[in-house]
Amino acid sequence: MAFEPGEIVQLKSGSPALTVVEVQEQDVKVVWYAEEVGEFRSQSLPAVSLETLDLTEFEIEEDGDEGEEDED
Repeated sequence: MAFEPGEIVQLKSGSPALTVVEVQEQDVKVVWYAEEVGEFRSQSLPAVSLETLDLTEFEIEEDGDEGEEDED
């Protein structure tokens, strides 16, 4: 499968959402935000290990406080 810069992917075995930044032959350079350390990370991975992430199935974590009103 061919990937394009800007495409959102993940490891076939599961991972956070990864953004493709560069494609080099059989390797794909990706970037993601590592919340646990508070910084961006990047890595080159074999294209065969990646799949396109279906964003309609991707769950966005919410803090759960929206829409709640305090009762006094």
